[in-house]
Amino acid sequence: GTVEVKEILLKKYSPYYRENILFDVHDGALDIKTHYTYSNDDKAPVMQLNGLEAGLNSLRLRRIGDEKDVIAIPVTTVKDTVVDFEKKDVLIGGLYSQKGIINVKRFKDGKWNLGSLIKGGEWSLRNLLKKPAAPAGKDQKGKAVVPEKPWQITLKSLLAEGYGIQFEDAQPSEPVTMVADRIKLQEENLSTIANTKAKVLLTCRINKTGSVSVNGSFGRNPVTGNLKVNAKTIDIAPFQPYFTDKVKIIVTDGEVSAKGSVLLGYSKVAGVQVTYKGEASLTKFASVDKINAEDFLKWNSLYFSGMDIGYAPLSVNISEVALTDFYSRFIINPDGTMNVQNIVAQEEEKAGVKVAAVTVPQGMATKENQSQDSKAKVRTGDASADKKDTVQKMIRVEKFTLQGGTVNFSDHYIKPNYSANFLEIGGRVTGLSSEETRMADVDLRGKLDNYAPLEISGKINPLREDLYVDLKVDFRDMDLSPVTPYSGRYAGYTIEKGKLSLSLQYLIVKKKLDAQNRVFLDQLTLGDKVDSPDATKLPVKLAIALLKNRKGEIELNLPVTGQLDDPKFSLGSVIIKILINLLVKAATSPFALLGAIFGGGEELSFLDFDPGSHSLGEPGIKKLDTLVKALHDRPALKLEIEGHVDLEKDKEGLLQYLFHKKIKAQKLKEIVKAGKTAVPVDEVKIEGSEYPKYLKMAYKAEKFPKPRNFIGIAKDLPVPEMEKLMLTHIEIKDDDLRSLASQRALTVKDYIIKSGEVEQERVFLVEPKTLQPEKKEKLRDSRVDFRLK
Repeated sequence: GTVEVKEILLKKYSPYYRENILFDVHDGALDIKTHYTYSNDDKAPVMQLNGLEAGLNSLRLRRIGDEKDVIAIPVTTVKDTVVDFEKKDVLIGGLYSQKGIINVKRFKDGKWNLGSLIKGGEWSLRNLLKKPAAPAGKDQKGKAVVPEKPWQITLKSLLAEGYGIQFEDAQPSEPVTMVADRIKLQEENLSTIANTKAKVLLTCRINKTGSVSVNGSFGRNPVTGNLKVNAKTIDIAPFQPYFTDKVKIIVTDGEVSAKGSVLLGYSKVAGVQVTYKGEASLTKFASVDKINAEDFLKWNSLYFSGMDIGYAPLSVNISEVALTDFYSRFIINPDGTMNVQNIVAQEEEKAGVKVAAVTVPQGMATKENQSQDSKAKVRTGDASADKKDTVQKMIRVEKFTLQGGTVNFSDHYIKPNYSANFLEIGGRVTGLSSEETRMADVDLRGKLDNYAPLEISGKINPLREDLYVDLKVDFRDMDLSPVTPYSGRYAGYTIEKGKLSLSLQYLIVKKKLDAQNRVFLDQLTLGDKVDSPDATKLPVKLAIALLKNRKGEIELNLPVTGQLDDPKFSLGSVIIKILINLLVKAATSPFALLGAIFGGGEELSFLDFDPGSHSLGEPGIKKLDTLVKALHDRPALKLEIEGHVDLEKDKEGLLQYLFHKKIKAQKLKEIVKAGKTAVPVDEVKIEGSEYPKYLKMAYKAEKFPKPRNFIGIAKDLPVPEMEKLMLTHIEIKDDDLRSLASQRALTVKDYIIKSGEVEQERVFLVEPKTLQPEKKEKLRDSRVDFRLK
């Protein structure tokens, strides 16, 4: 027979179905027409519907108590439908619907409005893709249970067009609102029958500027699919509320596009498997720092090509990532914090969010970590303890390129403020991989303020568990006068001129760092004194003078080694400590610093003399030659010379010196009388055989009273008695000792200046406060002390 019913008002018959729903049918009329066959034989009644056609017009559904429709569909038509009740089989020839409006909303508690339209109703993509559960094999009594045959539904043709979806998400602190319109969905052979695939075509517009199209095949039992996806210029700004509580930036622009294939599959071990192959891009991205209200990060294009990304198991393979025309802003705020460290919201930081990964040693995992691990294994269906390692080995980026980059740096903490720009940042990193044995090649370049080139080259592997780095960084010809705000605050002087170059080499293997930090300063010249409470009290100018060679160059090599997993180790702190120690050494042991360069060490700070002498011996001359060489190569240094004496030893030594000088004077007289060339008296040599002769002549020349015989004639005395009488009548006064100290200083000065390597105006004689110097272990008091200025 045939049955036809028209204008069935759904709202009128709500008492029959209200107990099973949580919504109001605000409007809707149903038309149905079908042929049917019915028979009642001995086994069971048999019924079949053929040629069923239905039309549902003006359907409007509302959640109870709401004033806005959840679903509003003007026209829905079903044609050529066959329902076989015996076989539990439904074949729908065609379903057509148009201009429907669906309002989707997630509430603050995370529940969905559509999921709560039916009692016990719950829907999600996870449930949609979930494989149907296998029926139980036996009942409670242990008897085999024959599963009841489920209904099989097949839709041969579906066309829904002109649809719109209004989406609202109230869960974020700021609600999210999005619109998808011009939706067109076509499907063929959509079925619940196992191992069947439907053809799908979906197109829509997103927020009036973007578009999405999906075309391909899809099956639900088991989950399988091969879908071509093409998304164009989808504005990401509406998604801002999803991370506004986590980061303190505002995304002001940005468009996502993607073109590729989505492959769906299912395995008993991993569950639903998803793979994306294709390309994607994020273009015209721009963001603003909320605190400073300034540009933070932006770029023209971030492009991914050759993508092969899978889930269950997770794998990332990308042929190339290209970032072009990018800009980044780094600011040190007036309170000393950085805009980068303020980007992550404090709530996240308190929750334990950290940049670096933390590995919990075996046997030390917390219950929370163990629980999270267990959940992760349940989700993936993988019970292997080495799953983490497996995932890590499946990450690969063949090439990452940078082009046209700019980094703008401003320091608002220092007064006056400082700014700098890194420009033309570009280069590439090739061969990034989580494979243990594969290293990526790095070649990056840029410029500081157009003139100081920066080059970074070498090999790295940041993706493997054991970080590997072998990098060389070259930075040349940075003008130092712009960094005067820093030198003024911390060194106490402005910088008049100078250039900085760096050559850095870093090797990290098995968490051990070996760093070579070579610093080259050219023509560094300090300017005016700056009154700063933060300035060091150490002698910065002296340190520079000690280090700067005759060409105006300073070369420093600062090697650093340490274990990165040692919480007490910090590369920056070690380098700062080395520099501070350098200044301390300049203040307390400048000659040790100078001696480390030219040899001689702390020994260069003094020069020993024999008691009573101001003559330079061979060791003294050798030491002075080293000092002259150092002063010649360090033209900014000035030398102060201070002569001293040992009050006891030099008095005795001076006595002997004057005694022997008198004897030498007698021989010098004979030399002159003989018409020979005169020499300084100190250079006259007395042979052993000559000594009694010239001693007797010197004794006779002395004016003190001499022993005489009974007739008044001076007696001839033996050598020891003549020596004793002469020594007794030589008087050494303080002025003689002072003169000796001065003569020692003058002798040293003369030698240095006569070398021709050191200018006279750089060498100063200093009057000692006391003739006898400060006592120093293992040093004679008979010496000259040096000071550098």
